[in-house]
Amino acid sequence: MDITALNSTKTLRRNVLRWMCLCFGILSLGFAVLNLTVNNFQLLGYIEVCFSIYCAHTFISLIRHPMKYGQAVSMCALISLIVILATSLATPRNGVFVWSLSLPILYYLLLGKKYGVILSASLLIIQGTIISSMSGLPLFKTFNLSLNLMCTYLSIWAVSHVFEGSRSHFSKRLKSLALLDPLTGAGNRLSMNHFFEIELQDKSQLYLFLLDLDFFKQVNDKHGHGVGDRVLIEVATLLRVSLGRGYVFRVGGEEFALFCSFESEQQALDAAEGIRAHIEKTCFDIDGLVINITTSIGVVRFKNTNTLEDFVNQADKQLYKAKQFGRNKVYCKFKKEYEH
Repeated sequence: MDITALNSTKTLRRNVLRWMCLCFGILSLGFAVLNLTVNNFQLLGYIEVCFSIYCAHTFISLIRHPMKYGQAVSMCALISLIVILATSLATPRNGVFVWSLSLPILYYLLLGKKYGVILSASLLIIQGTIISSMSGLPLFKTFNLSLNLMCTYLSIWAVSHVFEGSRSHFSKRLKSLALLDPLTGAGNRLSMNHFFEIELQDKSQLYLFLLDLDFFKQVNDKHGHGVGDRVLIEVATLLRVSLGRGYVFRVGGEEFALFCSFESEQQALDAAEGIRAHIEKTCFDIDGLVINITTSIGVVRFKNTNTLEDFVNQADKQLYKAKQFGRNKVYCKFKKEYEH
């Protein structure tokens, strides 16, 4: 499974922004011609021409590159500015203010709930102030029209708020289900691939600890898989606490991969030995049943030529040595064995 398939929010916002650029760019150019030649709104016309150019530039950029959050912010700000300016310059009978009704949807789709609330409320206040100060259209001042406009805007705002909240919640749930090991809550292999390839920018001081619980099958055979699962949960929690600023992934039944940066090889070895010793000394109390286990750890340092597969394979070789030469040991490529 490709991690990009889970980035539904980014994909949605990129697609929405692309189509907004295409549609608003064409519409804005048409309105610019109309305002410059017929309505004699020179200022608004030139702003719309500039906006069309910006839309074309952003559309082309989105075809070639991933969306940047600033692009979404700029688009919402520019559209809001144009709608507000057009409402203040045009007469009410032109109906420019109607465009305000569509903006909450765009705010929520492009910027999320937080900024959706702020911008929707701000637009309501600004447009309400501008419209209430207008004159020249008696019908516009009637209570019924004002009430209908207000209720329509609030309804669209409420629907946008609920939809974005639900969409965001389920998107996060889906991502968590796909990226986290359901038993221990540690990251899974897909999560590890994503972390290494996408999130981790600086790998210059990166170390990998590949850890396997010694003779763990005996725990399952003797006490049952339910007890074994509880022990795995406790071990995952212990690893997260012990590693502190690193990342923990479950990559096999009783096998974990730990990524962390250290300033020196000795510091990395000290950390690995600390984890080994901590597990050895810990008595896991599972409903009154005391379980003692040990672990073998293979340690490697990242090299610029390494792929993730190379990196893991090198750690696996060191882990194999730790098992081969007695278990409950830390082995690494730069020292044969860490003395403890």
